[in-house]
Amino acid sequence: MKINTAEFITSIGNITTYKDFDMPEITFVGRSNVGKSSLINALTNYKKLAKTSSLAGRTRLVNLFLINQRFILVDLPGYGYAKAGKNAQKEWQSLIEAYLQKSNKLKMVFVLVDIRLKPSDLDKQMLQYLYYYNMPFKVLATKSDKLTKSQIKPYVHQIAIELGLGDADIIPVSAQSKYGLNEVLEFMDDVLDYDKLKPNTNLLKTPKGKSDNSARKKRNEDKQLLKINKIDKINSHTDNKKNSKIEDTKKIKHTPRYILKKRKGKK
Repeated sequence: MKINTAEFITSIGNITTYKDFDMPEITFVGRSNVGKSSLINALTNYKKLAKTSSLAGRTRLVNLFLINQRFILVDLPGYGYAKAGKNAQKEWQSLIEAYLQKSNKLKMVFVLVDIRLKPSDLDKQMLQYLYYYNMPFKVLATKSDKLTKSQIKPYVHQIAIELGLGDADIIPVSAQSKYGLNEVLEFMDDVLDYDKLKPNTNLLKTPKGKSDNSARKKRNEDKQLLKINKIDKINSHTDNKKNSKIEDTKKIKHTPRYILKKRKGKK
């Protein structure tokens, strides 16, 4: 499978706003700073599709993307961000769980782990959760470019032991070098039975009506407000200049006494 188009659909901060688009979904989940957004951008070949950051914990919403107008790619919030408060962590965790329970079209969950690090307890809990609810998953070991080619297999084997999986259940990948991306795309092709999927060309079309007009009206109002603010600033600036000139003319210029004495002496 080749990804030709990738378009943002919506972000979900509360599962009650989740809408079933009646299209198959493939989901990416993993620990904060595991390189999830970078991998999504590399797979879709769109550099700015998913927001990336050097700071962990930036993905705090469920983000949906339409791929080739045939299926939806879902970017879940990163878990395990230590600097986030306990309440925030609970909210993100509950959002992840709520989505996994709510989605009726979920075909595959890609669980991302850093190939260089020992899987965390949260990674293991995620796999246990997917096992318990019988949800299909595959582990992607990210940042493989940080290792030599000879190191990749031993590291994958170690992760497999830690997670209680076989080596074949883990695909080593790299967003930087594109290592393993074709294998992931081929796997997605098989899972989705991609050739049988029909494109949905109407999903992202804005319906004509009140909502469209109101959005346009709001944009125009904002533009007008900006213009008014600019004019006010210009007028204010010119008024200040005028006032300062008036004040200057009102000032009485006093000739110093020593100059007056010199003038009298000359006479």
